[in-house]
Amino acid sequence: MKIKKITKFILAAFTVILLGAGGFLLWYFRPVSAVTGQAPEEAYQNDTPAFYRREQYYPLERGTLNELPPDNGMGFDLRSYDVSEFPLADYAEKLSDVTFNSATVWPDTLPDGFSPADVMETGKNPGLGIHKIHGLGYTGKNVSIAIIDQALNPDHVEYCNNIMGYELLHSFDMSAAMHGAAVASIAVGKNCGVAPDADLYYISSTFGTFTRKGTNIDLDYMAQGIDRVLEINRMLPEDKKIRVISISRGFGSGVKGSSKVEAAIERAKKENIFVITTTTAPNYGFRLMGLGREMTADPDDIRSYGPGRFWRDNFYAGYADMEDVLLVPMDARTYASWTDTDGYEFGASGGLSWSVPWLAGLYALCLEKNPSLTPDEFISKAFETGVTQTIEHDGKSFPLGTIIDPVALINEL
Repeated sequence: MKIKKITKFILAAFTVILLGAGGFLLWYFRPVSAVTGQAPEEAYQNDTPAFYRREQYYPLERGTLNELPPDNGMGFDLRSYDVSEFPLADYAEKLSDVTFNSATVWPDTLPDGFSPADVMETGKNPGLGIHKIHGLGYTGKNVSIAIIDQALNPDHVEYCNNIMGYELLHSFDMSAAMHGAAVASIAVGKNCGVAPDADLYYISSTFGTFTRKGTNIDLDYMAQGIDRVLEINRMLPEDKKIRVISISRGFGSGVKGSSKVEAAIERAKKENIFVITTTTAPNYGFRLMGLGREMTADPDDIRSYGPGRFWRDNFYAGYADMEDVLLVPMDARTYASWTDTDGYEFGASGGLSWSVPWLAGLYALCLEKNPSLTPDEFISKAFETGVTQTIEHDGKSFPLGTIIDPVALINEL
């Protein structure tokens, strides 16, 4: 009898374990579905803020840093680390390529000339005279920008009052993402944005699907996002129309959906909407590239800039063709945090993802002065008024290309 009871107990326990393991396996291999949801038409028609859903955001907690972190694509990444006991004074060279945020806890002793607070504050300046344009009264007021990117933290003080619409189109993001907060704040942030008074319509979208083996890129969704912006635009009052779309993604031969993206951009052009991506050449006849800047250099001084960090080696090796290239700020930028409502991040290295919303913001400023401006006219004037300068490096001279001059450009309109 005792043996039977023990046997039953073992079988019951084994069953519980199997069920638990099975439940874990079902959770691990669960199908993850993309979410698509649109805001109410009435909100757009009545020019009131519309959210399909409000994304959640969570603190980034990384603990104490005791050894050099691996490069995760963001340089010397100190975001949300307590580095108060780390010998940063021995890593001055690393700090030239640092990423940190408001939650980083610093040691008392830092390398000479490195002040995190000063670097963070300087990085908020969009640069090249944008603040001077704000002083002239052009801040993007009554101009609407659309962004298609990763999920957005809806409550950050940089842009929460700018958001007029938030939707999802094939979005796998289950909470706010770093990229979304960054591009939104660079475009319309009240402290670090190019067009701080522009209205923002935002679509969270994933340009592909996730599998256990990796990501399958499908730019059909990028094209659908552009078309959705056109649909939203038809609902908006005449004086609130979206005039520029910022998408920090490129397209090209061999990437699924690229031809559809190019066709969607042409449809937007017919409605006088400028679609800025990292692949501007096929539809607009110029190439967009980003400028580098040392973190302590003056963002408003054109002499502070050179080729961006991610492409400067190729530039100095003579592999960069600068014909038809328009250069705008990229590196050494401060942008809104995605993990709270009032924090910031600084990245010494950037990517074209930061240049795209910067240019979209500038276009908004120009539209405020000249509402009839077209993308082609803007591009032509940007090259006409831009500055071509030569960079000296290792005893050689390198023509950098056309650096945009926002003040000269807006004065010309």
